[in-house]
Amino acid sequence: MNSWKTKFQSIIKDSAGSSNSAERGRSKHRGEVKTIVERPESPPSPSPDCNSHELDSIVTEDVVVHVHYDVKQPPPRPNTSMHQSQARNDASAEILKYQWTRFICMSDTHCNTFEVPEGDVLLHSGDLTHSGRFKHLEHTAAWLKELPHPHKIVIAGNHDLTLEKEFYLREGHRWHRKQLEDPDAVRKLMETDEGDGSFQYLEYESTTFEMNDKTWKVYGSPGSPWFGGWAFNYKRGQAAEVVASRIPDDIDILLTHGPPHRILDTTTSRVHAGCEALSPRVAQIRPKIHVFGHIHEARGAVVRYWDDQEMVTEPMDTASDKGGDTRAEATPSTLSDTETGGGGATGEKKFTVFVNAAVHYTHKHQHTLRKGTEGWHYLPIIVDIRTPC
Repeated sequence: MNSWKTKFQSIIKDSAGSSNSAERGRSKHRGEVKTIVERPESPPSPSPDCNSHELDSIVTEDVVVHVHYDVKQPPPRPNTSMHQSQARNDASAEILKYQWTRFICMSDTHCNTFEVPEGDVLLHSGDLTHSGRFKHLEHTAAWLKELPHPHKIVIAGNHDLTLEKEFYLREGHRWHRKQLEDPDAVRKLMETDEGDGSFQYLEYESTTFEMNDKTWKVYGSPGSPWFGGWAFNYKRGQAAEVVASRIPDDIDILLTHGPPHRILDTTTSRVHAGCEALSPRVAQIRPKIHVFGHIHEARGAVVRYWDDQEMVTEPMDTASDKGGDTRAEATPSTLSDTETGGGGATGEKKFTVFVNAAVHYTHKHQHTLRKGTEGWHYLPIIVDIRTPC
């Protein structure tokens, strides 16, 4: 049944075109670095298609991804009759047989808060603020903790300066010259509230949680390759390899602030800004989902089915050098196992959902933007994964 190979070659790429404000939005004045936030002066023109449940979706037998949807009426989960009625292929009946876990993925909110669709697990891959000010992180942390999702896993990004204490004490004056923050007080904002274990902040560490008859293990890394000397920056090469080597082998979910090299990492200047050391490490681990951000204009999602025979020591290439477009295979790695339900040499089919979940405003696809408390934003990306998987 090679029909899987043709039916489910699906890709999302939302090339939201301005350069990353994490790398671009800086101006130096008397030794101080100021964050520049650009916002449109007026709301974008609506698109007649922006509320369609079928717009920009990936559908495979294991994964369903939605990038654009109506936040007031989010797309139904795959195990609902509504999804069956909306499905566009013969496999709709098959996907209804399983339980599905819904992940809500976002990154680079930069102080903005907004309406978030329901889900089982909320994943935030950093840049909670513009520069780590206490009042901004207090606002964002309170918003995240109040969201109803049973599990909320959060990491920092290079803009969350005060969450890297030693760095901030040494370099914080570059941004907060007039009034330095207390990094210890800021860090307390990210602690799990007593009596409510739904919120967890990870910093080069892992945790587990139970959902839909499965124990999920997640690892969070706030690092990204050096650019401009921001927080959690590491140098490419040996230092990057050390950071990547700390990721455990047995994780299901990986959160990093920066992307892997050549996977949803293309800047508007056509540079692949992702981490070269991270790509082969992810290929070795093969988590079910890898969520990141940092490169705002590369927002989108890719489903990668792994070939058990492929070399995993080489960097993966799912990005084109032409126009920042993205290409990847979204087909089962062993078709005979797909047909029979067998497990193959590794005991199960292997796939990874790569999600650049940056929601910060850029200059393209403005018809998909929504208004938040601090300006315009893109919607979180919804990922439904068949469970147990």
